[in-house]
Amino acid sequence: MQRATIDDVAKAAGVSTFTVSRALRGKAHVAAATREKVLAAAAKLNYTASRSAADLASGRTKRIALLSRERISGWFHGALLEGLIDVLAPSGYDLTVYRIGNAEERTRFFTDLPTNRNADALIIAGFALNEEEKRALMGMAMPIVSVNASDLTYCQVSIAIDDESSEAQIVRYLAALGHRRFCFLGRADPISGDDWGFDARPRGYQDEIAELGLRDCGMFFINVNDRNAIRQTVASLVSMPDRPTAICTWADQLALPVIHDLEAMGLRVPEDISVFGFDGSDMAAAVNLSTMAQPAREIGRMAARHALNLVDGGTPDEATIVVPTTLEPGGTAGPARTPDNN
Repeated sequence: MQRATIDDVAKAAGVSTFTVSRALRGKAHVAAATREKVLAAAAKLNYTASRSAADLASGRTKRIALLSRERISGWFHGALLEGLIDVLAPSGYDLTVYRIGNAEERTRFFTDLPTNRNADALIIAGFALNEEEKRALMGMAMPIVSVNASDLTYCQVSIAIDDESSEAQIVRYLAALGHRRFCFLGRADPISGDDWGFDARPRGYQDEIAELGLRDCGMFFINVNDRNAIRQTVASLVSMPDRPTAICTWADQLALPVIHDLEAMGLRVPEDISVFGFDGSDMAAAVNLSTMAQPAREIGRMAARHALNLVDGGTPDEATIVVPTTLEPGGTAGPARTPDNN
């Protein structure tokens, strides 16, 4: 037997599908007699209101879209997803994830989503938009929340940490421990280019080194998934005549193999060389890594709450939200052995 639809109930009760939806959900402005008639028709037809029927009546999809660049399996995006689901699931919302790992996936997204309008709000994490993409999104009249991008021309709320000042704080901390010779190990961005945004951590490092008059022994950008490339870079650092006493890394993900390779080459961490990570990931706590922690899961919760508030017609108290980071000294950073040696 074919399952009854909301149209069947509406015909049986002699009312519109909109009235059926409101009556079954207990909404106001439905006469008692009309509500009883709808309930009786629904019971006779053995009709159970589906969420999609209610959503159609309200004009909502009950879905939030996440646009995330590159790998969604990394620590930050994994924690971000957890935070989004923490808020969206209890509110009856689904999350649709779009990965933008290359130019083709990016083009496909901006071609399809604006025409489909298949979400109530959009959260964009991890990259900047070009002018054409901004215009496309603004033309959708869809609430937009950005994560780790401060451009408000296309979104209503921006949530981000200050990567630049956070990295500068790491340099100041290590300098206070007597370190004068530094290097920075960053990520070779697989989808680099101005239209993907830029990494502010190297700039924070570089500017603070110059400000404090410290020695930069080099900035190296590595494929973080290439163990051989990491090992070769560490070997080049170790072989320097005046090797650095402190290494700042782009993320905990990079700091851990660097520490492993240093120790395999006979250096002690932190006695001979200090290593600092960035993120405050679970792996950092497990190995007592010195790191700059960012609350990625809480950022996800904040983004979800703001998205739902915008969907409900709310106005954010703040358009630009800078989330504080926390410097967490661990066992991989200590005083320089020769603090007066520049």
